[in-house]
Amino acid sequence: MAETPTTNVNPQESYIVAEGKKRGATRDVRPEAAHDRYYTVLKVHGGDAILNDNWHTNEVLSHTKANFEGYTFAMRTLEAWGAMVENDNRAYYTAGGRVWVLDLEPSAGKKKRITTD
Repeated sequence: MAETPTTNVNPQESYIVAEGKKRGATRDVRPEAAHDRYYTVLKVHGGDAILNDNWHTNEVLSHTKANFEGYTFAMRTLEAWGAMVENDNRAYYTAGGRVWVLDLEPSAGKKKRITTD
């Protein structure tokens, strides 16, 4: 009887999405995307893109702001949701066919939502 080789999988190599419409999907996680690095999203905006003033753009921007602005996320969570963290102050998130800029602030840990106006 031949034994099957076992491999040790590093838990940081992949992330299983636990909620949302992509529940159960596996996403690759970079080694830098540690579960203990937190960022607060200060602002969501279009960056230097020229945005059309139409229903679709306004709805996607409104939805993205409502779900990101003021919240603190683990870096690993942001990347699992599809955001690309460029550095400690900026990430990019694609939604509705557009790339949105997330202005970030490093945080010591998870905290309640801050108000953004």
